[in-house]
Formats: sequence, C-alpha cells, structure tokens
Amino acid sequence: MDQALLERFQQAYRDLDLFPLVEPDDIERFRVDYGLPVMVRLKREIEASVKNGKFIFAGHRGCGKSTLLKRLAIEMQPKHFVVFFSIADLIEMSGITHVNILYAIALKLLSQASKQSNIRIDEDIKQDLLGWNTTVRTQTSSQATKGEMGLGADIKVVTAKLQQEKSFRDELEKTFEKRISDLVGKCDRLAAAIQTTTKKPVLVIIDDLDKLDLPLVEDIYRNNIKSLFSPQFRVVFTIPVSAVQEPQVMGALNSEGVVRPHLFPVAKFFAKPDRHSPEAEPNVKSLNTFLDMLAKRLPADLVDPQVARQMVLKSGGVVRELVRIARECCTECMVQLEIEPDSDSLKIDDAILTVALRNLRHDFARQIGSDLYDLLVGVYKTAETPDASSDGFVKLLHGLMVLEYENDALWYDVHPIVVDLLKQKKLIE
Repeated sequence: MDQALLERFQQAYRDLDLFPLVEPDDIERFRVDYGLPVMVRLKREIEASVKNGKFIFAGHRGCGKSTLLKRLAIEMQPKHFVVFFSIADLIEMSGITHVNILYAIALKLLSQASKQSNIRIDEDIKQDLLGWNTTVRTQTSSQATKGEMGLGADIKVVTAKLQQEKSFRDELEKTFEKRISDLVGKCDRLAAAIQTTTKKPVLVIIDDLDKLDLPLVEDIYRNNIKSLFSPQFRVVFTIPVSAVQEPQVMGALNSEGVVRPHLFPVAKFFAKPDRHSPEAEPNVKSLNTFLDMLAKRLPADLVDPQVARQMVLKSGGVVRELVRIARECCTECMVQLEIEPDSDSLKIDDAILTVALRNLRHDFARQIGSDLYDLLVGVYKTAETPDASSDGFVKLLHGLMVLEYENDALWYDVHPIVVDLLKQKKLIE
C-alpha cells in the first residue's frame, strides 16, 4: 500500500472537517470570500441599531453561517465587546431551553469579563451565577483546599456541569425559571460593567441554535421570545431556515421588533428556468467559489477536474454537502488503498464519486417517509410547494432534501442527490 498517498487522503479528510472556520490559522489557510454581502448587511444593521437590538440569522444547516458569524465577530471587535460562542459546546442540543440560553449568555459574559483585570464584577453576581447549586459549592470549596480556588476554576466547574450533567440542567431550570427577570438582570449588570470599563457596547453572537429540532425552536422562539429578548444589549441568534416557514414563529419574532431574519441564501448554480436542463451552463462565479473551497482542502492531483466539478454541482450550493461528498470520496479512496494495495495512482474519479453518491443517497432515503415522495416530485416539477408551512415540507427543508433559493421570488428545488433517488425510483424522468 502507498502509505504516502494514504496519508494525503487522510490529511484531506481532516482538512475537510475544518468547518466552521474559527481558529485564526484555519481562517488564514482555508477562507474563501463567500456570503460577504449577507455579513455586511448584518454588520451595518447591528451598527445602526439601538443598543439592545436583537437579530436573527437563518439559513440551511451547513450553508456557511458559522464561518460567516465568526468573521463578523472578528470585524466587530474594534468597536464592540464581542462574545461569540456555540450553544452546542455548552449544552446538549436536546436539552436547550430559553432559561439555559440566558444562563449561557451570563456565564460567557462573566468568563470573558473575568479575563480583564480592570473590569469589576460585583460579588453577588458571581455568587448567583456560580454558587446557586450546592454541588458546585462543595466542589469549588474542595478545590480551595488544594489551592486551586478562583473565579476561573468556578466557571470551569459550572461549564463542565452544564455540558455534561442533565441533573444540573434540570436544577438550573427549576431555580431560574421563576426568577428569569433576576437572571436577565445579572446579564444586564455584567454588560453594564463591561461597557463602563471598555467604553464599548456588548455584542453577543450565539451560534448553532439553527441545529435545534423544530419543536424546540417553536418553544424557544415562540413561547418564550419575550424572556429571550429581554437583555439590554445586542444579541445575534441563529435559527433554522425551516423555522422561517412557521407563521407563528415569525409572528412572535415580528412582535419583538425583528423586521425580518437575515437569510444566508444557498448558492445558485442554475437559474430557475434552467435548473433541470442538461444543456444549461452553471453560474461561473458560484461554481468557481465552491471549486476554490474544495481546492484549498483537496489537492488538485487527488481528484479529476471534471469530477471536482460534479462534486460541487451535486452539493446543490450547500457548503456542508460539498464537504460530505468530498469526505465520502476520501473515505472510499482510503478503503480502496487498503483493499487494493497496488493502487499507487489512485485519485477521486467517476467510479469513486459514484460510490460516494450512492452512500449519501442511501442516507437520504432512510430519512424520507413514503408519504413525502409525492411532495418531492411536486417540488421538482414546479419549483414551488403547495404549503410551505406543512409539516412534511418543513421536514424536507430542515433535512436539506429540499433547498430554498432566492430571486425576485423564492423558489425551491430538490437536492441533486435526492433527484437521483427519485430517478432511481422512476418517479421522474
């Protein structure tokens, strides 16, 4: 087996996993300017807003929101005290509520403020946020006897419990659910202390709320929106694009002053009239942007140029889908090197891509109930949907089986890999 070739595919596989781009070195190596107009629009609206403005950023999962939000955080730092964090790093996704979102905001504000010695934080804030739970008190007292006591140690203990212990989150819920105004008050006092010292407004950016299951999204953004939007500083929230199809969710957001969410559109490779024409040529700018993303992670000599083009087109314009396809191809190459050790000139070709797409097609097939195939066929033929808020359509949108595109009007299309599934089932020609 060609060990050097295997290691190159392994490295490509690892590089493809570097989404979103958060670390400075990764940003320097892999960033491609993508979605810049969306970020600039959000940036300008934040700057022009009142100091307690709330913003919603939506898009398909994997479209590049996280990378864009990290870039936004970096660009806003000169004039703002920016706190950027992923809710998925703090709380198990199935356990997220409006209460622990607010608690996570407070914890992150406290953590970042504590790293600057000149920011004075009142003791009662620290006690209420870190010492409300007897288990935490016991554990941090034990640390004190070992000479490890300090605010940083307290924050680490509480953060670990928030991440790992359901019992801790349940107790947190009971403690603060009826004291939500107190929790918001602690957030506001922390922000005020930060702003007084730094002379910068606070901006909190919360990533990965768009990965929530739809029932949780409805509970958080519809039933508890007033509490969530109570802090008196700027906050950017993320939300799944499928939730934007829910009139009640949008009604709740509108009632709290969100004029409209900032949408990160899927890249369009084809115009709506040409979407299924075999003679149509893809949009050169969009195609080249995605090819650049791929080339920065997958060396050119490891993939046939025409196959790289097909990988991009099969992504439907969703960054995460390009990554899934490319990683599946790398995996298949690594398997082939093991099975056929003499394959010293192996690269990603049509045969490798065919196997990778078959595997991903099976993944989609497992998610699609038999009652949804007619809806998929309808979307494919018309680029419309009979009811954008129906449970079936929202499920397809949330699962990336249907993708939303923007022109003067919204239109929809079936994910290219799912189109292959419909053809295989002879539901379309």
